[in-house]
Amino acid sequence: MKQIFALSRKFYWDVIEDIHRNNVNNENLGWEKGVYPSDDFIQNSLTKGELYTLTEKDTLYACVILNSEHNEGYDKCTWSITCDSSQVLTPHALAVNPAFQGKGIGKIVVKNILDIAKAEHKKAVRLDVLGACKAAECLYTSCGFQFVEAKQMFYEDTGWTEYKMFELNL
Repeated sequence: MKQIFALSRKFYWDVIEDIHRNNVNNENLGWEKGVYPSDDFIQNSLTKGELYTLTEKDTLYACVILNSEHNEGYDKCTWSITCDSSQVLTPHALAVNPAFQGKGIGKIVVKNILDIAKAEHKKAVRLDVLGACKAAECLYTSCGFQFVEAKQMFYEDTGWTEYKMFELNL
């Protein structure tokens, strides 16, 4: 498990370096080494079996953490259907290896997320995207997610920031 943690951590740190290298507008994209996704978040997700990877041979293409946990701001959102949080799958920290971005890997990961949600008999997949993160917004809408609303939410890594809420009902 230590090897998987080290590989996942390095993966996320490489993604974060790429985010900062390409962030020409200095927007708050929320990802910082050791802050988000934090080492504890990665380790706890790995221990709980919530860290999913897309790999082939020795190449790690993507990572995502899946569970039913969410920010308290989700509870005040105007979702299109009412359901208990246990009936919802929430992706966190979805990232694609920078060397393979723009090649459809994100869509493959989202399809796998939806397959997992269906297999677990979830009613919806819900997520939030930082208001400045246009690439994530485009990915989710291209996969059928519907924009629900924009709202201010607090996360320790970003403080009070605008997030766009999306859902896909199953």
